[in-house]
Amino acid sequence: MRRFWASLAVALIFATAAQAQSLLNPQWGTIFQPVPALQLAHQCSRTAPSPITAVWQPTYEQIAALEPKLSSLLAGQLATYSKDRFSAADYYRQYGGLVVGGKQIIYVNGFHRRLMATDGANWLTRAVLICDGGIIAFGVEYDPATGTFSHFTFNGHL
Repeated sequence: MRRFWASLAVALIFATAAQAQSLLNPQWGTIFQPVPALQLAHQCSRTAPSPITAVWQPTYEQIAALEPKLSSLLAGQLATYSKDRFSAADYYRQYGGLVVGGKQIIYVNGFHRRLMATDGANWLTRAVLICDGGIIAFGVEYDPATGTFSHFTFNGHL
């Protein structure tokens, strides 16, 4: 029952963020607890934050603040790199709080909705890790102190 109310709270906050010109589906984002957030940094075909010295718990408000910015960033990156013309609205997101270089960052692990046919509801608690695939998956670091993104990268190609 606690998970239901927590999921409802996340959906409401994401919905509020979505009203701020976000293309992202508010129900397709999840905030990882600190220890499982470490899983997000185990990427095989794109760079991931390192060295990680600690983990922390991002707030719903921090995610609500980053989502409209992420929507714009992702849409711009897709316009540059996508011949298929994927939309930012096509991506699920997993958020984890990591400490890298003494700074708290929120690492975003994003992946295309086509991958959900095989993952089901596991994406809420287990990192979705994809090797290669190009624009099917991306990662980016967000600094909540400055409100800026860095190190955006799509997966490598086959």
